[in-house]
Amino acid sequence: MAKKIPGKLNAPPPQAEFDALPLDKWCRNGGGFFVRIHSLNAGTGKPWPPLHFSRRNNTRFDPADGEGTLYIAGTLSGALMEMLDDRWGPVGSAGRSITRKELKTMWVTVISVPPVHLFDATGPNLSKIGTDAQLLSGDHKVARAWALRLMRHPAGIGGILYPSRHDPQRSNVALFERPGLLPGVLNKRIGPSIATKWKRTKEHETLIYGCAMPLQKHPDLKKSLLEMEAAILP
Repeated sequence: MAKKIPGKLNAPPPQAEFDALPLDKWCRNGGGFFVRIHSLNAGTGKPWPPLHFSRRNNTRFDPADGEGTLYIAGTLSGALMEMLDDRWGPVGSAGRSITRKELKTMWVTVISVPPVHLFDATGPNLSKIGTDAQLLSGDHKVARAWALRLMRHPAGIGGILYPSRHDPQRSNVALFERPGLLPGVLNKRIGPSIATKWKRTKEHETLIYGCAMPLQKHPDLKKSLLEMEAAILP
């Protein structure tokens, strides 16, 4: 395995060596309600489907030859931070904002995820697999190689639970496309407040999602932006 060096994400070991790790010991149940922000399809005027498992090989955990990865957040504010904080400036600057035009291109969907076994990257477990927090903030190409090791491990984990690099107190999930999750099922009772009487049962093994809502109409938008001290500009 490549040596860990401050400021540089180390490469993972060969798959056979990685497969010998007791990955099950460092996982937790990751089912529940999550938030997904997805964009508008300009060609149709409708939002792109919320259940998109990426193999585009251009983000942290979506290797082209992997299972496919769906990024979801625990809260609307957490999802917004993941999308926007790379470009945001400090509090009080004009750059810490989103325009009304941008709001019209973003949609929000609540997704119910069945119980899945997630590798817990929120604590000391990164050290146990031979890397460190640079997996969450370092080079994307190397991070995708680590994601591929995790996807192919015989434990058959369902994804990665990881802290946001923008706010370590917030957790996100990189969900892997495993058998049984798709096709997803639309349930109109699942809404942004998640204050519904609907509960997942053993019969519900797939991803279940609510109706997409324009971000600008989301009841938690103003509260989320206030929490992050960000503004809406004309």
